[in-house]
Amino acid sequence: MKQTRIVFNSEGFRQILLSDGCKSLVEQTTQGICEKANANNSRGGDGFRATTQVGGYGGGRWIGFVSSTDKQSSAAQSEDQALTRAL
Repeated sequence: MKQTRIVFNSEGFRQILLSDGCKSLVEQTTQGICEKANANNSRGGDGFRATTQVGGYGGGRWIGFVSSTDKQSSAAQSEDQALTRAL
């Protein structure tokens, strides 16, 4: 039986992970989580915000963050789990 050898192409994967398509997918997903977290926020304030940037792990890739912007949204997460429930 003939064996198949698979060679990992690091540069190819890096190009995929840094592509516009990946960036768009990460932005859409992050924004959706942010919208759900803001819908769960009954405490007012500015709510949560979404940001996307290139992270350095493994040669770089697009990563998204959702974070609180003020005391009200921090309380909405710590006491009501507004962001956690959005996941």
